[in-house]
Amino acid sequence: MLDSEEYPTSITAIIVIYNTTSEVLNCLDNLKNIPVIIVDNGNCDKKIIKKILKYKNIKKYLKPKKNLGFGRANNFAFKYVKTKYTLIINSDVKINLKNIQKLSLIIKKYPHTGIAVPSLLDSNLQNNDFLEIIPEKGKGIERNHFEKEISDKLSKTLISGDTCINFCWAAIMLIDNEIIRKVGLFDKKYFLYWEDYDLCRKLSINRIPIIKSNEIRASHLKSSSVKKSVKNYFIIQLFHVFSSYQYFKLDKKSNILTKRAYLYFFRFISYIFILNFKNSLKNLARLYAVLKYKFN
Repeated sequence: MLDSEEYPTSITAIIVIYNTTSEVLNCLDNLKNIPVIIVDNGNCDKKIIKKILKYKNIKKYLKPKKNLGFGRANNFAFKYVKTKYTLIINSDVKINLKNIQKLSLIIKKYPHTGIAVPSLLDSNLQNNDFLEIIPEKGKGIERNHFEKEISDKLSKTLISGDTCINFCWAAIMLIDNEIIRKVGLFDKKYFLYWEDYDLCRKLSINRIPIIKSNEIRASHLKSSSVKKSVKNYFIIQLFHVFSSYQYFKLDKKSNILTKRAYLYFFRFISYIFILNFKNSLKNLARLYAVLKYKFN
């Protein structure tokens, strides 16, 4: 067990914020004994920023000239980390100091481990964290014969104890800096979403373990870290789709893109006629994602 003096110096936390809600303050309350680097991607309430800067453990507050997106913002902050480990954590994730400490012991326990992660609880503090596999083949693309069967079984399997996995969410991960620097953190081509899949794929290729411990818990209040707005909803829908095309390196001349463009356009118009503006906006964002990928 790490003593109280050694522990805070071994880990630096990185929190990337954009148009953040006050959830970031709850996150920071649990990190008071850990140095924190904040990357402000913009559109944040000045009152919240003032409250953030009052925390004595904020070692750096970085505000880039433009929104870097999630992955690049973490990479930007990672350059300033001098400790052995980095805790990448979303502002809507809550984990206590004791469990963070346990994560660092997991990395020490299993040699060559690149990432250690806890099991995630939902907003009702129920364990909804299942095993997942790296989606090497996407929907609409020819899949491995056994992949769907394996994926369906894994998606219904709760893990117990310490488990070596091949995918974890970037909502929270404790990384061994020396190991991760060798393979690189997040790929800068991903503005938002799918950067965690890509990182896990790199670790898998390099045979670097990711360990998840069911005994270590954190709560993830999904979608509560960014204020809800039409613009943010559009961005989320856009990059959920756009980044998936990047991940799978979909051929820009593929008929799949053309078919999806027509489908999203049809849905966009159809939902307008029935006054379902939310779904109309979602399909407009996805149509834009197709065109952005196809013609960029």
